[in-house]
Amino acid sequence: MKSVNFLKLNICMITIVFCLAVSGCGESPQENVVVINNESDNTAYGLTSVTKEDVVLTKLITATYMQVKEQTVSFDSGGRRIAKVYVNPGDSVKKGDLLVELDQGNLQEQIDELEYRIQKNELLLKDLDTNQKFDKESAYNSFVYGNPNISEDDLKEYQKNQDSIDQNYEYKREDYNDELEFDRLKLNKLKNELKNGSIYSNMDGVVYKVTEDLEGSTSKKDEVVMTIVDNETGRFETTEPDYAGYFHEGEAVELKVVYSQALGDYEVVPYDMASWGETQIFEVISGPDNEGIDVGTTGSIKVVLDEKKNVLSLPIGAIYYADEKPYVYVLDENGFKQMMWVEIGLIGDERVEITSGLNEGDQVVYR
Repeated sequence: MKSVNFLKLNICMITIVFCLAVSGCGESPQENVVVINNESDNTAYGLTSVTKEDVVLTKLITATYMQVKEQTVSFDSGGRRIAKVYVNPGDSVKKGDLLVELDQGNLQEQIDELEYRIQKNELLLKDLDTNQKFDKESAYNSFVYGNPNISEDDLKEYQKNQDSIDQNYEYKREDYNDELEFDRLKLNKLKNELKNGSIYSNMDGVVYKVTEDLEGSTSKKDEVVMTIVDNETGRFETTEPDYAGYFHEGEAVELKVVYSQALGDYEVVPYDMASWGETQIFEVISGPDNEGIDVGTTGSIKVVLDEKKNVLSLPIGAIYYADEKPYVYVLDENGFKQMMWVEIGLIGDERVEITSGLNEGDQVVYR
């Protein structure tokens, strides 16, 4: 860039203001008053050319790396002391690893006692048919061999005795079955408590969260106390539904991670756009060769809001405004700064589209 003589700049500013004042005579002062900021004598200037380039307007939206597969750990019952926690956040676990254990108390003793009682009653119930048959046969033998002259009343008494035996055994069956049903329900409940008191990982993954001071606390029914995640199947998620329309199926976009071990530039593509709602999901298709992306890692996805290809443009720093109208400074043949009105189109991140007032190759003062 060429440096510009500051004395000339000051003289130029005075000349411009004077010319504007003179040309405004006879016209409405509101329409021709131009407010130009005074530049400091210490400001450095240079020249830049009007060139044909792409003008791009983008926005960065935050995306967070989330797991696709996860296991949440909670308890099916409350009020029990949490005896032991076997893992910490960041630990790797395998399917089947013990994660947390509740105080089991005398659950196993109760289970053993119930199992013994159930087994005993099942045997007694099984023997009822044999015993019933034996009692009825014994009654029959006594009746036949003890009464050589059997009357009709004797037969009625005998039948009454047989019915009584049947009724007695029927009551016993009902008692045994009722007791067995009750004990089996109770046994099933105790076994579930014992089983649910020891929680195991059902997947390979990493311990993501563990409730603080969990060990020694009291369990609360259905409260999630731990999360296991599978880092191998994670994807980036955003919650910017207003910008969902700027993405297209299969079209890669840029994502940058500035912090964490996953530092670097990535390419991501929209994932399952048909199910997008408040959350938008992106899958990584390329990126740096690092140790992987931890769950919770945040990055910035660049959304292209608008773009003009190969148009006349200038850097943003070359455009000035007076009463919200854009203008630039050009140098005359004597090297003095002159103001020139321009019309602009798209204002991008770094460049501004010039639609009128300048031609390709024109040079303007650039701060």
